[in-house]
Amino acid sequence: MENNTKTKKGALEGDISLGGINFGQKVTFAKHLAVMLKSGLTITEALEIVHGQAEGKLKKIIGKLKSSVDAGNSLSSSLGKFPKIFPPIFVNTVYVGESSGTLDENLDNLAGHLKKDKELMDKIKSAMVYPMIVLVLAFVLAMAISFVVLPKITPLFKGLGMDLPITTRALIAFSDVVQTHGKVLFPSIVGGIMFLVWIFRQKFFKPVADYLILHTPIIKNISRNKNLTIFSSTLGTLLKSGLNIDEALRITKDTIDNYYFKKALEDLAIKARQGTKVSENLSRHKKLFPSLMVSMIKIGENSGRLEEVLAYLADYYETEVNNATKTLSTAIEPMLLIFIGLMVGGLAIAIITPIYKMTGNVQK
Repeated sequence: MENNTKTKKGALEGDISLGGINFGQKVTFAKHLAVMLKSGLTITEALEIVHGQAEGKLKKIIGKLKSSVDAGNSLSSSLGKFPKIFPPIFVNTVYVGESSGTLDENLDNLAGHLKKDKELMDKIKSAMVYPMIVLVLAFVLAMAISFVVLPKITPLFKGLGMDLPITTRALIAFSDVVQTHGKVLFPSIVGGIMFLVWIFRQKFFKPVADYLILHTPIIKNISRNKNLTIFSSTLGTLLKSGLNIDEALRITKDTIDNYYFKKALEDLAIKARQGTKVSENLSRHKKLFPSLMVSMIKIGENSGRLEEVLAYLADYYETEVNNATKTLSTAIEPMLLIFIGLMVGGLAIAIITPIYKMTGNVQK
């Protein structure tokens, strides 16, 4: 496609994107352009109005877009100069709209797709906020007890001169380790957590990380359904915008983060270019794409209403993501409470038991 060449050329000449543009601003930008073009304004006039309303880095980028369009470049080729800001789905949807004369409709569809994508990611992030806060607070509490409280309590138990319960002996042993290796222990724990986060983000580790995500209970349902939602929504939007199936699959692949879904979509794009139906190719990846999706897409292909079927599937799997995130919150909350309860209860038993035993001996 001509526009792909332009996009790559822009990237090679230098990515002049300024960064710092959030998802919501992109949605608003696309929606405002769509409304203004439907009202009869030209691209230049629409960009000028949007530029006047924008702020910060977005204003600078829209200014560069307007200058590029004023110089005779198309909007899609101008957007292609900012690959870190405007993803392939944005650039190619605009390109097809310019070619077919349906730019306002394509921008409207694009804004709706981006808005749904943002809402989906916000729901997943919000479901993870509570567990993360509890885990961080539990870690801080454990460190405070280990480095501040225990060093003051354990010497008392050592001086009792009596047979201590196993829980108290374990507490003393743990306290000794903390006091002896405390300067190394705490940085090691923090460093270990940071290393795990870092390695999970590395490209070479992505196959392992994504495999674990797709096979971890509860989380696997969220991950799988999220990818199915993005696949259905993106592919449906691109087909509705006028792209052919193999090009739409290739761009959809770039919008999905999971390694195994990417590989599957790469295979789908190659097979589609050879003339094979999408439903036939999906059935070869049964572990990723459920039979319901395969059957529905087959019906859509046979009836010529594939875009409508994909829109339905996007809504269906988005609902499944919502249900899975609620299940995650419901399952994690009692687990976290039990964990904290066991930690606090074990500490209380280890401290109270020898005191109670000592008090009993004095009474005798």
